[in-house]
Amino acid sequence: MFNLPEIHGKYPVGATTFAIPVPASDDASRVIGDAKLKPSSDGIPGSSALKLEEVAFTAYYPADVHSAKHAHKGVHWVPRPVSETLKGYAHFGSMNTWLINGLMAPYAHVLKIPLYVNVPLLDPQSREQDSEEQWPLVIFSHGLGGTRTTYSHFCARLAAEGRIVLAIEHRDGTGPFVYTRTHVPGLKEELPANCKLYLHPEDVTFDRPQTEKDQFAFREDQLVFRRLELYLTYTYISRLVNSSWDEDHPSLDWIHTMSGPWNHDLENRPEDREFWRSWHITGPKPKVQCDHDILLVGHSFGGATVLSTLSTPPPTLADHQFTPLPVQRAVALDPWLEPLPGPGPEPYNVAASLTEHTTYATHSPPALLVLNSEQFTVWHDHFARLRAVVGAWDRAAHEQAPAQRKHEQFARLLTLVRAQHITFSDFGVIVPFGAYARDGARFLDLTCTLADAFLAGSDFDEVLAAQKKVEFEIEVLPAKKGGKEHKRLVGEVGNIIVH
Repeated sequence: MFNLPEIHGKYPVGATTFAIPVPASDDASRVIGDAKLKPSSDGIPGSSALKLEEVAFTAYYPADVHSAKHAHKGVHWVPRPVSETLKGYAHFGSMNTWLINGLMAPYAHVLKIPLYVNVPLLDPQSREQDSEEQWPLVIFSHGLGGTRTTYSHFCARLAAEGRIVLAIEHRDGTGPFVYTRTHVPGLKEELPANCKLYLHPEDVTFDRPQTEKDQFAFREDQLVFRRLELYLTYTYISRLVNSSWDEDHPSLDWIHTMSGPWNHDLENRPEDREFWRSWHITGPKPKVQCDHDILLVGHSFGGATVLSTLSTPPPTLADHQFTPLPVQRAVALDPWLEPLPGPGPEPYNVAASLTEHTTYATHSPPALLVLNSEQFTVWHDHFARLRAVVGAWDRAAHEQAPAQRKHEQFARLLTLVRAQHITFSDFGVIVPFGAYARDGARFLDLTCTLADAFLAGSDFDEVLAAQKKVEFEIEVLPAKKGGKEHKRLVGEVGNIIVH
């Protein structure tokens, strides 16, 4: 009850949360959009709703458990402090805080993810096979109400097959609770009030009058904020893994963990030193592949974040202009399209716009896999737009693709029969009652299997062929007493519809 399943794969998996302060010339350059907090936000009324001070992400990675003297499993699933996170969930669901704490606090304190805590990264060049390989990089974006651990099983399954997966802790008001700045472990720092609960659009106000067209204005600002976090996450992990290790004077003052190895006093902390060393270059090449073939994944609003990132030019932060991410493949789980401007989105043409950058001049459009729940597929208007987006994505990608890739299918759309919106997350396996208890693990395993094969880019068609498929057909069930008619897909639990 309320346990997360063990992770099975080629490698044991570790987890560590990194945090990097975002440098800025002044506070104004950190502010995204012009939304201000209302008293209902539980923040400082009138202050900026979206201020980018720090980027944080939990890394899920192949773990070198043999080099860690005190390797142990047990990563907290609910971010600390538990009371504040539960308060944020209560605000997210418009529920009573005392009720949520009373019901969930005992479980929230003890629920752990079966991953190794803060152990060194396994060196891919130390393996007997594929000694010249590097770990592929995946960046994950969570949905509304999500955290950097809400999708831990999915992220860990990808990591267990030999990938580095970075689950961003979005600080745009879509998480239940975050610190906008975090302490460096082992140092006593005075930080200003910097907490943020989940923000409903009703928790913010704008200086300008709002119209009906502006109902998603705050969500659009959050998308800009999220894209910046994604680009910065990529920038910072690239800086870390592309730096050579200096045995005498390691330079780590720009990055720290949230609750793990110290980034200072390493001469007296050999285990912490070994952890940081494992992420740096200590051989002929970096351990993580950041220069090409990046992989993106997102759920719900995170799916919108992925599509927005791939369909728009790189963002700008103050006077810094980012270059396009070298993304090879992307997976969108139940992407929520309403905050995205129409028509589209379609893949951004990197090659045409950046021909002067030889790194990107031959970059092909990213392939896209959309996995939809039944819940989102029977949402008629939304699904109609999604089908149009996937079709347009495939056509646009073919137009941009080099001759040797014209035969590929660049966009696919699948529906998992009976899947619900939350079954892509860990909630599908920790809720101990109803259909979630019966089917949650099955859906999560199916999602991981399909996503892993697609991101690997080799045997997806074979994996898909092995699944039970049905035709797309919606049936209407009669209303129960006092209720409404219910639409559902024709098929059984775990069947797949290929659109």
